[in-house]
Amino acid sequence: MGLGQRSGRAGMVRLLFRVVRTESILGLWKGVSPSGRFGYGSVYGALKNIYQTEGARGMFSGLTATLLRDAPFSGIYLMFYTQTKKLTLQDQLDPVLMPLLNFGCGIFAGILASLATQPADVIKTHMQLTPQKYHRTSQAIAFIYKDFGLVGFFRGGVPRALRRTLMAAMAWTVYEQMMEKMGLKS
Repeated sequence: MGLGQRSGRAGMVRLLFRVVRTESILGLWKGVSPSGRFGYGSVYGALKNIYQTEGARGMFSGLTATLLRDAPFSGIYLMFYTQTKKLTLQDQLDPVLMPLLNFGCGIFAGILASLATQPADVIKTHMQLTPQKYHRTSQAIAFIYKDFGLVGFFRGGVPRALRRTLMAAMAWTVYEQMMEKMGLKS
């Protein structure tokens, strides 16, 4: 194993730990929200509190908007990722640099997919933060447009794009490397 491969793996591991630390995955599992707005003691505590305060309907607050965001994000991301990879000169590239190429394609695809699905994320966030105000997705859409105009649907786009893009790019880079190592790459 050459020096380039070892340093590339170390870099990927460092980036993975940065993403985990940034996302506070362990904190989320314990019920601590990144914003600090909700101080649940555990996931069970969060579910119990939501059920007690909002009923069964509260468990599904923002579900439609979440599905309208996540399903298209995955499809759009995959489309941009595969198309970007087709445009690259993979055959002429040193294999040691393939993870970097995959990561770069992932970053590009993630930015475009995040931009395309940002309006659904803004709607979902409004619905989940104030479920008593929005009972339907259409109510959140009308409020955002009335108060902020079209620009309102893209508020918070940069932080979301950074987060989603890095997570997706890392996941696809690891996936591509694992497929290659297992000999499943076509």
